[in-house]
Amino acid sequence: MRQLGTNKGEQVADANEATNCFTYKVEMVVQILAKDELTAKEQLDKQGGYVSNRKVTLMDSVSLFSGDADESV
Repeated sequence: MRQLGTNKGEQVADANEATNCFTYKVEMVVQILAKDELTAKEQLDKQGGYVSNRKVTLMDSVSLFSGDADESV
């Protein structure tokens, strides 16, 4: 895998490697300990919080172009 030029450090497969794109719906309940709602929101945006519940649902899966030379165009 090669590094994609993003801040989050996402990775993509080499051009000739078979690749799939998976789309997920993620619902979470996150708890924050803070003195007030504004502080809690700032902490959530900057540092995250404690995930007390998470539900993940696969929405879609698609095969992407692999870049194989023997594939017809």
